[in-house]
Order: sequence, then structure tokens, then C-alpha cells
Amino acid sequence: MIYKFRIISDENELFTRTIEISDDDTFLKFHKAILKACDFKDSEMTSFFISNDDWDKGQEITLFDMGEEDTGTIPMQKAKLKDFVGEKEDKIIYQFDFFGDRALFCTLVDILEKDAKKKYPVCSHSTGNAPLQVLDDGGEDFNDLFNETGIDDEDDLFSNEDKDELGFGDEFGGNEFDDFGGGGYGNDYDY
Repeated sequence: MIYKFRIISDENELFTRTIEISDDDTFLKFHKAILKACDFKDSEMTSFFISNDDWDKGQEITLFDMGEEDTGTIPMQKAKLKDFVGEKEDKIIYQFDFFGDRALFCTLVDILEKDAKKKYPVCSHSTGNAPLQVLDDGGEDFNDLFNETGIDDEDDLFSNEDKDELGFGDEFGGNEFDDFGGGGYGNDYDY
């Protein structure tokens, strides 16, 4: 049988994908079909979670075998779709961004007979742009910030007088670490 999944995102209400896939295929194959349909790179940690109607996370199906039987997880390459879903409206969460706790929501909308003219899995419908796979945290890379100063070399950050005063150049040769005194940086601490 062919499972027809509708995939949506809570980040873009215009985004939908419909993937048709054999019920005998693994979650790994479903994962790769989602990557292709969303134009995601295969470089992020992902998991599926079997879900209820309220989108609560249940059984986790992981991209990698965690190697420990007591984790309760199952690797995608060993888990077949038909062993976890089989009725219309069954739900699966596809968490594609673990650090951002972001996911796509997959609902089994139909169960079809196999069409000999189609090669499965197939994305049979696509609307809207997929959410960004990895969000920019809004922070700038330190190197970008440093380069924006217009200073070509870190040595240009301080004048020679500043360097002498701050103890540059004699990191371990001077007395700035005598008895944890700080060598001129202040001895306000009681040890």
C-alpha cells in the first residue's frame, strides 16, 4: 500500500508538502524524501516522533542508532512505516532542528493502491517555501565583528603603551601571577 502524508509547518501556514511512500519503506527513506521535498541538507540531526492527535511526542525514531537498548529509541533504517502508522489521521512529528526545537507535522491523509507509473517515494504536491532548516541566531560571527572594525591585525588593537600597561608580551615572565595577586590588576580578593 501507499501512504499519502500531508506535511505542514507551524512557521509558514502556506507551506505544505504531500509525500507518497510505500508502507513497507523505512523511516530513513521517508526522512530522505522530506529532505528532498524541502530542499534540506542531509547534515542535521533529526528524529521522528510518533504522535497523538494533540501532537504530543511519543516513540522516538532516530537518524542514528544510539547503541543503547535502554534509550527506547529505534533507528530509522530499522523502523518500517507500517509498523508505527496505518490508519488515516495518524500523526508523526519530524524534528529537523534539535537545537531550535523545530519540526514538521506529518499526517497520514490517505492509503492508496500502488500506481505502477509512479516511482515512490514521490512528492506529489508542493506549496510555499519550507522553513529554514537552521535559523540564524541573529548573532554575528566573532570574525565578522572583528573584521568590521577595519583593523587588519590584532596587534593594532592596542598601542605599545597599552600593551606595556596590560602586561602584553610577558605573559609568564613577569610578576602578574605572584601569589594570585594579579600583578597590578588588583588585590581586592581575600584568599
